[in-house]
Amino acid sequence: MKGIVPEKWDMEYDVVVVGWGSAGTAAAVTAHDQGARVLILEKMAKGGGNSSICGGNIIVPKGKEFLEYLDTLSFKTTDREILEAFVNEALQNGDWIRQMGADIQVFRPLEVAYPTMIAGAGFPHVKGAENVVKYNIKGTPEEGKPSQRLWKFLSGLVAKRGIQVLTSTPARELVPNERGEIVGVIAEREGKAIAIKARRGVILTCGGYENDPWLKWDYLPVKPLSFLGTPANTGDGIRMAQKIGADLWHMTRLACLIGFKAPEFEASFWVAFLSEGFFFVDKYGRRFVNEAGIEIHEYYRELSHFDMEKMEYPRVPLWAIFDEQTRKRGPLSRGTAGYNRDLYNWSLDNSAEIAKGWIQQGKTVGELASKISVDPKVLEKTLARYNQLCKSGKDEDFGRPREDLRPLEAPFYAIQLWPSLINTQGGPRRDKEARILDPDGKPIPRLYAAGELGSIWGFLYQGACNIGEALVFGRIAGKNAAAEKPWS
Repeated sequence: MKGIVPEKWDMEYDVVVVGWGSAGTAAAVTAHDQGARVLILEKMAKGGGNSSICGGNIIVPKGKEFLEYLDTLSFKTTDREILEAFVNEALQNGDWIRQMGADIQVFRPLEVAYPTMIAGAGFPHVKGAENVVKYNIKGTPEEGKPSQRLWKFLSGLVAKRGIQVLTSTPARELVPNERGEIVGVIAEREGKAIAIKARRGVILTCGGYENDPWLKWDYLPVKPLSFLGTPANTGDGIRMAQKIGADLWHMTRLACLIGFKAPEFEASFWVAFLSEGFFFVDKYGRRFVNEAGIEIHEYYRELSHFDMEKMEYPRVPLWAIFDEQTRKRGPLSRGTAGYNRDLYNWSLDNSAEIAKGWIQQGKTVGELASKISVDPKVLEKTLARYNQLCKSGKDEDFGRPREDLRPLEAPFYAIQLWPSLINTQGGPRRDKEARILDPDGKPIPRLYAAGELGSIWGFLYQGACNIGEALVFGRIAGKNAAAEKPWS
């Protein structure tokens, strides 16, 4: 891990933060307010990352019993003391936001959509689930979507303090000294390498690996995947940490929705249905799941079935089959989250997307099946069975609730959907103090991390906890890095 310290530094700061999203902002603001001189390095031309295009919700639990809920969800993949540190600090998320000059409001969806589990606890049957409460930055829809309000608030904190931000300046390497302390960062600016001294510490908050093809294929349990978030997250922080001896954890974890991948766009469009008149089939036209009961961030679990005989994932991609009533009920992609959110406005009745060929239509289910290269007899049988279950009021095949069942009537429509990443959770392992650890569990001196890079979510993910964690461990990392004794 020992490296060569540059003879001359191009810049000097107390704390260098790599990545400018929620975690990077919380870290930088906290370190600054502790008296440190702070620099933020941002790979992209502007900050925000996934924080500026996500759902914008923040966990503020009702009570400490939330710890039991998270401990169950973690399934022993995260030390309890780390979860306890998170819960104790997450209880203060609302107070911190108010101290910083904004306010929060309880998240309430504007409309019922499928899947239906976005509003509250993702796993309501687990002990402690009643402590799950999601908030967002207070405001009206006219003042922007929740994540837009979140990023306006966070970026404003940085601007107000005059914290220096270098955009279009990706970090390339961490600099260890002869004692193994991380004393700086090598970054790239305008095609040239610059050496930045960190007198107290370095904090990595530069996201996951949603857009590194090799890491995704090697680690993630369903293949292939599209993405919904920022294209900037290519595993840079993981590689930098590995080079100086960091341990990794939670590399197989992800938050995954379903989305439509249009050829004209780099990212997918998140798709959700505003009517119960739809069902899912695999690429062979067979229904395989309770479509109304999938936890919204855990879609990949239903899609990761691998057929050993055919050597394929038969549910990737899947097809959503729906009818005229569902088509007219509202846009399949409502622009609430995702990288494409501000790049395209989905038509209110989905007619523009039919005209583009994004949505296929058929007067009969057989005609529709031919258009999506599915055996008509199989899809006809699937539809007949589904309608029969709807009319009986009991889904004997997959347990979809009675209130979420409605027979489909011609004409019929289909849209191809892919598992689509919001983010990955894996990266350098850290402790309750946000310190990055080596494979022996020892902290690498002066190196910290926060956010989805090495996130604490190692098994099941509860919605609103990524932003909540970014704020929590950003504050912890910023406080501890600023408290380090300057090296000379």
